Amino acid sequence: MNSFLDWVGRTPLSLYLGDTAWTIPTIQAVHIMAVAAVFFSALWLDMRILGVVGRGQPFAPLSRRFAPWIGWGVVVLLLTGLLLMAAEPTRAILNLYFQIKMAALVIVGTLTWAMAAGAKADSPLWGAPETQGTAKLIAIISLVLWALIITAGRWIAYGP
Repeated sequence: MNSFLDWVGRTPLSLYLGDTAWTIPTIQAVHIMAVAAVFFSALWLDMRILGVVGRGQPFAPLSRRFAPWIGWGVVVLLLTGLLLMAAEPTRAILNLYFQIKMAALVIVGTLTWAMAAGAKADSPLWGAPETQGTAKLIAIISLVLWALIITAGRWIAYGP
């Protein structure tokens, strides 16, 4: 793995990103803005499920409203994340905080996809009184995972 990461670190793209002073800060800024867009969209949906906001609105229209922000935000995160990994592959891939962030992202991504798919299909999970406990638990887990992702993302810079 180390030899592969060393090879990636010597590619022209990696060298360019590392040698050009403005590229990494710019990519990081775009990445952070995309995190904010995705997080606040997911936060709004989770808070709706918890009954904190939008109590008078059905979940499905809210999900349709915020799903594009999440979807396109994830595309931007993927692209900027790949560029950041190409710039410093060993620092990113072997970093424990990066690995925690990616594991949490897979889980919360699956939960968010399930919420959006359920809302699209008018699943009773998001509206029926008998399933509100499950929906609220999923929303709380989602919020905790997003907080973990943001925290781990910040700690990547301080990892080994």
